[in-house]
Amino acid sequence: MTITKKMRIEIFICICALIAVSGYSVLRVKYSNSGHLSRVIIAGETLRTTLPVVTNPIVKVDTASQPTPDGKKKLLMEATHKKDTSTYVFTTSDGSGGNIEPLFTTTVQASASATEGLNIPFNTWSPDNKYLFIQTNDGDAWVFNATGEEIVTGQRYFDVRDLFNAAGKKDTYKVTTGWASETLLIVNTLAPDKTKGSSYWFEVPSKAIIQLSSQF
Repeated sequence: MTITKKMRIEIFICICALIAVSGYSVLRVKYSNSGHLSRVIIAGETLRTTLPVVTNPIVKVDTASQPTPDGKKKLLMEATHKKDTSTYVFTTSDGSGGNIEPLFTTTVQASASATEGLNIPFNTWSPDNKYLFIQTNDGDAWVFNATGEEIVTGQRYFDVRDLFNAAGKKDTYKVTTGWASETLLIVNTLAPDKTKGSSYWFEVPSKAIIQLSSQF
């Protein structure tokens, strides 16, 4: 059989086609196994890729600080507010912000932050820097030993409102306004008819409650 020039050309074209198909098949298997090609995209088809959605809780951090009257020490607060909780961390430091020492940490439910949230009043320090108090958002006062130690044996701090209400006074606790001396805090109250009541001293560390003749 004589192979004509036309037959040679047709055989050559067939061989080239076979080589091309074989090469494509090898590349397809290679890339599929390596993860680079997971599917064949048909012409006109749109490839849709779904990316994972990462959701992080919104976190808000508030900070505050208040120095002693002589500037030698500071009370610092860091409040971290998340979706469901608020965490308050109180520390003390020297006037330059060094020598940080832990004082108190607490966490409250976000729904209770309007009343149970904490803040630093401007007159937080006692005049001798020995004691300090922090306030809840509804006017309660918690009195601490500035060293971070128990204020008395077995007690981390004094809750002024609880102690005042337990004393059986005719007036109702309203707010602690600040220091009258190194050991005396001023407490304002409501009278039984909800008008302005008497003012009192709350004495630290005895916890004595002393009614005053004047209102503050």
